[in-house]
Amino acid sequence: MTAPHALIEFFQKEAAEYLDRLEQLLATGETQGPDAAAFLSSARALRGSASMTRLEGLADFASTVERIAAGWRDRELRWDQRLHFAVRGALAELRSLVERAGAWSEGETRRSRTQSVALAAVAAGYLALAVPTDSPTMPIVPIARFFPDDGLPNIVQRNAAPPITLAQRFRQDIAGAADGVARESAALATTPAGPAQLAVFDGLRRALLGLADVAESYGASSITTLATRMARAPLATASERAGVQGFARLLMDRELSDLQLAQQVKQAGLTWAGATQPEPAIVPIESLLYRGHSAVSRAREVRDHLNVHRQRGTLGEPEAQELFAELSDLLDLAVTT
Repeated sequence: MTAPHALIEFFQKEAAEYLDRLEQLLATGETQGPDAAAFLSSARALRGSASMTRLEGLADFASTVERIAAGWRDRELRWDQRLHFAVRGALAELRSLVERAGAWSEGETRRSRTQSVALAAVAAGYLALAVPTDSPTMPIVPIARFFPDDGLPNIVQRNAAPPITLAQRFRQDIAGAADGVARESAALATTPAGPAQLAVFDGLRRALLGLADVAESYGASSITTLATRMARAPLATASERAGVQGFARLLMDRELSDLQLAQQVKQAGLTWAGATQPEPAIVPIESLLYRGHSAVSRAREVRDHLNVHRQRGTLGEPEAQELFAELSDLLDLAVTT
């Protein structure tokens, strides 16, 4: 369910103003980072505005930008040119998605989630593990002053929301990245063959590579290796897709201890490596050469693949260039018999 059309139009105007402000702050803080308080304020306002639209995925993407802004304000993140470019690119993607808010579809939802995971993966590599050198020195106060013996309430109380540890942040970020993989995997199971399925395949591979980036930023090599291997696999069989879905659900299980998670990830890697691969059938080489009508049919398939690349703006990628070369060869083969 989405918000009424009038509210969507209002959101688009309001979000454009927030994005203008965020991009302006980025432009003035390219080397040292943007004004932390102002950047967080605008990011939080953008996320709140996106939440009211009830457009699936959009608020999550805006929330990732907000978390980065909060991390920068609290000195939990380091800022450099790569993070600057990643945030600037995310704002450009957000602006494009805001413009599409009036015609929101599953494609925009997947795009929002993929971009959110990719941005979180970059930011995870910029955790500031050391205390800032410019932190003010706090005076030493006797602890007895916080526990008076006159019957009055203690001054010191247990923190109801203690700061998140690095281990907790790892589990949180890994679960978030795995959620994107699980969503793309579920979408693949219900998408019919054709250009739409190719787009979902691409989204799943990007989500897996985003998961690998997040794991690598924390030094979780076993998760990184398995996610990368899955992203490079054909994913053509039901068993492969079930393996990806099971892996994602495993990483999303917050009830597992760190030791249990490590053991089960290791077992998942062994299971994936030991999966029986069907032996390729031996076929005459003549049947692999397209000619005449078969070349025309294949040319149409290549055309559909190129249209998908055009819609995604990825015609410059190596895969698209290979398709262009194949299409050129097929035109010559189409006139043979």
